[in-house]
Amino acid sequence: MNPEEKTYTLTQLHVSIENWVRKTFSIKQIWITCEIAKVNEKNGHYYLELVDSQDGHRTAQAKGVIWRTSFDSIEKQLARFDLRTSDVLKEGLEIKCLVTVNFHKVYGMSLVISQIDPATLLGDIEKQKAETRLRLEKEGLYHLQKALYFGPINKRIAIIGSPGTSGFEDFINELERNDIYTNFKLKIFAVGVQSSEAVDEITNAIKEANLYDVDAIAIVRGGGSKMDLHIFNSYSICSAVAASKIPIVTGIGHESDDSLIDEVAHTRMKTPTAAAKLFYMNIGVFSSSLSNTSKHIQLQIRELLSQSSGELQFYSGILYERVDEILQINESLLNRQVGGIQYEFKTYLTDTKESLNESLRSLQYFVFSGIQIELSQLDAIKTLMGRTVETLIKDISSKELRQINELLFIRVQFVLNASQDYLDFCLQKLGLVDPYELFKKGYTISTIGGKDINQIKEDLLQKEMITHSSGYDVRSTINEIIRTNDKTRN
Repeated sequence: MNPEEKTYTLTQLHVSIENWVRKTFSIKQIWITCEIAKVNEKNGHYYLELVDSQDGHRTAQAKGVIWRTSFDSIEKQLARFDLRTSDVLKEGLEIKCLVTVNFHKVYGMSLVISQIDPATLLGDIEKQKAETRLRLEKEGLYHLQKALYFGPINKRIAIIGSPGTSGFEDFINELERNDIYTNFKLKIFAVGVQSSEAVDEITNAIKEANLYDVDAIAIVRGGGSKMDLHIFNSYSICSAVAASKIPIVTGIGHESDDSLIDEVAHTRMKTPTAAAKLFYMNIGVFSSSLSNTSKHIQLQIRELLSQSSGELQFYSGILYERVDEILQINESLLNRQVGGIQYEFKTYLTDTKESLNESLRSLQYFVFSGIQIELSQLDAIKTLMGRTVETLIKDISSKELRQINELLFIRVQFVLNASQDYLDFCLQKLGLVDPYELFKKGYTISTIGGKDINQIKEDLLQKEMITHSSGYDVRSTINEIIRTNDKTRN
C-alpha cells in the first residue's frame, strides 16, 4: 500500500455518494416497473422491498418508501380509477411507479415513490381478462351456460357467497321478505370472496353445488374495487361456471361492475338484490300468466261445450230427417215391389187360366175325369203359390228393415262416441288448470269477496281476505299493504 494514497472513511464515502445522488437525482423523477416483494406500514409510512426478476431469478433489488405526505395523493389518484391502495400494495403485484432516487449515509439507497400508474394495473387486468375469454372461447366453454334451460319456477337455489357480508344478506333478505313468493329452499355454500384462497373455494363450491338437486345456482358478492372483483376473471372460476350443468345466475358488485364470470354465466344481474328479484319475479309473472291462461281455457271450454251442444242438436236433427227419409224411401220401394209381384201373379194366373180353359175345351170330350184331377191340382198350386208370395214379401220387407236399422244404429253410435271423446278431452284440459290440483303443488290463492286479490283495484285495508290452499282456508284482515313496485306502505 502506497502511504501517499489518500484514504477515506466509510462515512466520507457515503457522504460523497449522498452528495452526488442529491445533485444528480434530487430534482429528477423516473418511471420504473418493478415487483413488490414485501410491504410494511409504520406510522402512516409504507416501506417496500422492490425487485426485478428474470426466469425466476432476481436481477435487481431496492428499498422503496411512500411517505405519509405522498400516500394521500396516491390514494386519491387510485380511487378515481376504482382502485384502493390496499389492493395495489400487495406482495407479488407488479406496478409502474414514479420514483426519486435517494441515498442516506446510514440507511443506504432508497426509492421514494410519489405516484403509482393505475393504467398499468387496469391494463393488466383487462389483458388477463381478454386472454381468459379467448381461452374459454377456443375450448368451447364460453357459450355453454346460455344453452341451458332456465325455467320460470326455480324454488331450490344453491347460494355461493360469504355469509355476513352486505351483498349476501341483501340477497337472502330479498328472497325472504318480498310479497310475491318466499317459499324457497336454499342450500348455502360459504366461501371467501376476497381472500387468497377465494378462487379455489368458489371453484370447488360450484362443482359441489352440481351434485345437489337444485334448480339454479346463485353466485353473489357485494361491491368492491376492480382488484377485489378481479378474482371473478380467473380461468378456474369461469371454466367451472361454464361446465356447470345447472344454470348459474350472478349478482356481483354494483351496476357498473363487469367481470368475466358475468359473461360466462347463464344470467347476469347487476346486484345481489337484483339477482334475488329475478327468482321471485319470474314465479310471480308465471303465476299471473297461469291464472289468466286458466280463465281463458275455462272460457274456451264453455264456448266449445256450447258449440258442441249446438252441433249435437244439429246432427241429431239431420239424423232424424235422414231416418225418416230412408224409411219413406224403403216403404215406397217395398210398396212398388209388392205391387209388381201382385201384378205379375195376377197376370200369371190369368194366362194360366186361359191356357187351362183352352186345354179343357180341347180335351173335354176325351178326358173329363183327367180335367177334374187337373183342377184339383190347380187349386193346390194356387194355395201353394199364395203362401210362397206372402212368404217372399215378408222376407224382403224384414231384410230391408234390418239393414236400415243396422245402418241407423251404426251412424248414431259413431256420432255419440265422437261427442263423448271430445267432451272427455275438454275435461282433461280443464283438469290441468284445476285450482285444487295447483293447491296440491304448493300454490295458494287469496281472494276478497270471491275475487282474486290481484284483480281488485280499490282500497283493501280492513277487508277480510281468504287464503285458499290444499288443506285449509285462512281468513285474515288486511292491516297493511306493501306495494311490490315501490315498497310504499299504506
